[in-house]
Amino acid sequence: MTETTLSAKSYLDFAGLGELRTRAKNNDESAAQEVGRQFEAMFVQMVFKSIREANEPMKSDLMGSSSVDTFEQMYHQELSQVMSQKGVFGLGDWLTEQVKTQTNSTKAMDAYQQLTIREASPSLPLNPVEEKPSLPLHPQGSLPAAGIKL
Repeated sequence: MTETTLSAKSYLDFAGLGELRTRAKNNDESAAQEVGRQFEAMFVQMVFKSIREANEPMKSDLMGSSSVDTFEQMYHQELSQVMSQKGVFGLGDWLTEQVKTQTNSTKAMDAYQQLTIREASPSLPLNPVEEKPSLPLHPQGSLPAAGIKL
C-alpha cells in the first residue's frame, strides 16, 4: 500500500487544512484522497471515543486517572490517523471514489438546478389561504335540542 503524506496531520492543524482547502479548490486529485483520509480518521476517532465512554463504568480506581484518560485520548487520535492512512476501513477510499466519479457535467447540472430553484422561489405567487366563515352552533332563532344542556 502506498503511504500518503498528509498536509494536515490532524483536524487541529489549521495551516495544513488551509493548504488542503486551496488544493481542493484547484481540483487537485490528491486533495480528494486526503480529504477522504481525514474524514476516515475523524470517524475512527469518534468510534474510539464511544468505546472509551462505554468502558467508563468498568474502569477501576486503581488504574483510573485523568492522566491515563488523556494518554488514551492522544493514543487514539494518533492511532486513528495511522489507521486512516492505511485505509483499514476503506471509508476514505470510498469517499474519494464518490467525489472522483462525479463528473464535471454532473456538477454543472447540480449547480444549474440549484440556481433555477433559487430563481423560481421568489417569483412564485403567494396565495393566501382564504378563511371560510364558520357555521354557528345554533342557527338564529332556533333553540338547542331537548335533553342537551349547554
